[in-house]
Amino acid sequence: MNAGYARPVGRGGAPAGASVIEVFRERLVTGLPVVGLTATALALRLVGSGHGLPFSYNPDEELHFVPHAARAADGDLNPGYFDNPAALTYLLALVLRLRWPGRDLTDLLDTDPGAVLLLARVVVAVLGALLVPLLYGAGRAYADHATGLVAAALGGCAFLPVFYSHQALNDVPTLLPVTAGLVACLRVHERGRWPAYVLAGAAVGVAAATKYTAAPLALVVALASVLRLVERRDRWWPVVARLAAAGVASVVALLALNPYLLLDATTFAEQYANQQGHAATPKLGQDGVGWAYYGQTLLWGLGVVPAVAAVVGAVVLLRRERARALLLLAFPVVLWLYLGGQDRFFARWLLPAYPALVVLAAAGVAYAARRLADTRWVAGRPWPAGVVWAVLLVVLLAQPLADSVRNDRVLLRTDTRTQALAWVRAEVPAPRRMVVEPAVPADYLDALGATTYPVRPPLQRYEATLTPGLVDDYRRRGFCWVMVNSHQRDRGLAAGLAGARGYYERLAAESRVRATFSPYHADVERPAFSYDLSFNWHPRAYARPGPVVVLRELTGCPVR
Repeated sequence: MNAGYARPVGRGGAPAGASVIEVFRERLVTGLPVVGLTATALALRLVGSGHGLPFSYNPDEELHFVPHAARAADGDLNPGYFDNPAALTYLLALVLRLRWPGRDLTDLLDTDPGAVLLLARVVVAVLGALLVPLLYGAGRAYADHATGLVAAALGGCAFLPVFYSHQALNDVPTLLPVTAGLVACLRVHERGRWPAYVLAGAAVGVAAATKYTAAPLALVVALASVLRLVERRDRWWPVVARLAAAGVASVVALLALNPYLLLDATTFAEQYANQQGHAATPKLGQDGVGWAYYGQTLLWGLGVVPAVAAVVGAVVLLRRERARALLLLAFPVVLWLYLGGQDRFFARWLLPAYPALVVLAAAGVAYAARRLADTRWVAGRPWPAGVVWAVLLVVLLAQPLADSVRNDRVLLRTDTRTQALAWVRAEVPAPRRMVVEPAVPADYLDALGATTYPVRPPLQRYEATLTPGLVDDYRRRGFCWVMVNSHQRDRGLAAGLAGARGYYERLAAESRVRATFSPYHADVERPAFSYDLSFNWHPRAYARPGPVVVLRELTGCPVR
């Protein structure tokens, strides 16, 4: 597997003692493919980055990062919000301030939200593309040049990292320090020097400062140290001292990027506990077991062949390079065990495990390529190595690349909610009194130019409050138009709520459908509701982003 490690190498990856020309040639051969893969990854992430704008239909993007970044850019550095850590918030604040020096960013977000959101998404897209060279470095460090290139190619086009590079969320930015941390942990195990420990600890701190669930990466640092002790490559007291230095570096990095964890510790403790409580509460209409669910998400988030290749890579590394295999497996396994035990689960929560899984998949492909290239197939002759590699790469990348390209095409089309908004403004006479289900952002409601029926919080429990009798209240108060959103409707029906079922049945019986906006291709079976697949539009049935939006006008309703 690691034949390349037997040959001493110098700077740039060229053989030790190589001439300047050989070093340059090696760097060129190495660098050009990585640059090309990075550019391809960036293109996949930038195409469709303006979807939905000027509205952000993802509530996490709308409420959590960009608004706090705008306030930070205006000078209020205390986010006052700790459901997520603040590293991405501060990075976006810096970029916003550089882009609009002297502007009131909070005001700009109100008056031109599309421009602010688009820039924030571009920042995340660039970070997502920068993951590619880091994955190359990780693959090369854990195996060799070929493994690094395969890891870079797979990480650049895998569906879930590409999709969440289109939104200003912290999931994709977290992957950069996680990947750097995996490489640093390998350096800790192989060299055991102070700089490796400090770098590994700092990577843990930056990762946790970007997303709390990346904190278990610290266990990989500890594992690398334990392996050195087991292999009798170090004595216990230097290891403990260096681990302490790693811990200090981790805390310093965490607090440097999230200083108000200490400066506003009370608010942090309250909100973090509240966030943990949400994670322990099932989403309405979500069922199943988290451990099984996360395994299933890999089949589309990473890809079927890449998932199988990751298993092959893990088995091969465990047999040949057990320490390296353990360093790669530890974090994904711990994260999977932790997340799978919660009652609420989303595919993107497992994203921090993807760098390690991508490297394992690349190792599996590299092993298969070498075995096939060494096998004598016809007339005692082996297949050409180039043909073997090309075929395996096509098989590996076909699904993730096709899914990402198709999803980019979906994102380029108008969201159904935007279509519905345009129809309402053109076809529903003022003054408009409407019932709008709580599946659109606040500025969308403002754009409707309507008096909307009051929906009481918590909005995530909206479906549990529905009863058939609400239809009478709509008529009595003159709310003659109802905008039904399948993201709400389907979760209530999936949960088996009798009140919701009765409500929608009565609404259908006592209203006329005036307009329907569907995200699906014509004449295709509508996918079942999913908290992931109904919101990331991965299934082939989708032609455009958004839910099914139906505009209904109540019969016998007195217009006011």
